[in-house]
Amino acid sequence: MRIWRRLLSSVNLLVTLACLFALFILVNYTASRRYARVDCTKTKRSVLSDKTVSVLKGLTEPVSVVVFYQPMKDEKHAEPLYPLITDLVREYERFTDQLTVEFVDPFQDLARAQQLAQQFEIAQVNLVIVHAGTRHKYLSDTDLVEYDYSSMSFGAAPRVRAFKGEDALTSAILGVTQATSPLIWVTTGHGEKDLESQEAAGIAGLKKALEQQNLSVQAVTLAEHVTVPVEVKVVVIAGPTRRFSESEVTLLGAFLDQGGRVLVLTDPLMDTGLEALLQRWGVVLSQDIVVDPRAQLQFISAANLLIATYTEHPIVAKMKTLLTMFPLARSVRPADPAPQDMTITPLAMTSPDGWGETHTSSETFQLDDQDTKGPVPVAVAVERERPTETRLVVIGDSEFVMNAQLANAGNKDFLLGAVFWLTQQEHLIGIGPKTLESVKLHLTSRQTTGIFWFSFLGLPSACGLLGALMWWVRRT
Repeated sequence: MRIWRRLLSSVNLLVTLACLFALFILVNYTASRRYARVDCTKTKRSVLSDKTVSVLKGLTEPVSVVVFYQPMKDEKHAEPLYPLITDLVREYERFTDQLTVEFVDPFQDLARAQQLAQQFEIAQVNLVIVHAGTRHKYLSDTDLVEYDYSSMSFGAAPRVRAFKGEDALTSAILGVTQATSPLIWVTTGHGEKDLESQEAAGIAGLKKALEQQNLSVQAVTLAEHVTVPVEVKVVVIAGPTRRFSESEVTLLGAFLDQGGRVLVLTDPLMDTGLEALLQRWGVVLSQDIVVDPRAQLQFISAANLLIATYTEHPIVAKMKTLLTMFPLARSVRPADPAPQDMTITPLAMTSPDGWGETHTSSETFQLDDQDTKGPVPVAVAVERERPTETRLVVIGDSEFVMNAQLANAGNKDFLLGAVFWLTQQEHLIGIGPKTLESVKLHLTSRQTTGIFWFSFLGLPSACGLLGALMWWVRRT
């Protein structure tokens, strides 16, 4: 009888252990597939934007992301970007089954590293490779972060100022999954900003920003064309300083009449020849300079605008916490009355204390009866649904997209938002770089000593006393 009891007891123990082991496996399997992640960082570094979530949920083909990175910079120091990238791609995996992520250490997994080098023709490490089918894109550190180079003059390495990995990775996914790229024309021949120039006044940064969003950008001279080809989705006019000819204005007018999309960036006091065309589409360009003392930077002219007031239009609806910096802007107003069948919406405006200064030759700005009282709009969007769906955005400044200005505040977000709306890709609006904040805990010598003794003696002593108490309770 005792033998049977012992046998049953042993079997019961084995079954219990087997059930516990199976439960352990089941819980871990479920946790690996169904889990919740909480971002406790101050800047919500790993929280994905609505744009990214929309892109991920809309994937219809498999996409692979290979993190081809060395986790350690050397024996003592970790690669600072590696944990940022790891957290980001893990968050991407949560929203789609079409995305697979692979981590490859180029110095540990030599066979796989060599295979990737041959497959994608890469000759460097520390890259993120995004590929789908036969298409692929690479993301290097300069694509993933913004560096602050101010410390390099003192011999120090550049500091990582902001992490823009989400913008870069989502753009790369779009680039390898979209069969065609919308074509953007940027006009030349009228003193516009130079699309290829890397100088401060050039707009090569604008071109790169558009191409990163899977948009094809081409500089064109309108005078060489009779019509705008159907494959052109948007015509961008960036800061002309000379007039467009009548034939060019007619060409742009026909493009708009046929459902075209145009983005006009025009500066104060410039006669562009487009005024009558824009007036026909319900947009009035004023001969003034917009100033706003309330939003003035210290030691900077009031004409350097900091815009923080936006409407609910899709272009700017997600910019409530961002400033847009316009170095020198003119007011852009909806026509009154507005043309029929058109919806004309101001996008950004000054505070009520701002105004449109008409005495532009004066060295000082003073509000008078001839000036336009605030709030003064500096950008408007026009939409006409019938007979063709036409969209037009007019912004009273072109300098805010120059290489020297594009990275400031929300400038890039404003510009990309306008382009996305013009190309009917509103779901892509809403990603910006996330500032990396360094949190330092400053302790006095007494506090440091207290923490040391508490961790060295306090915690072990507390555990020992608790164990002794439990032993004494069980003994008595």
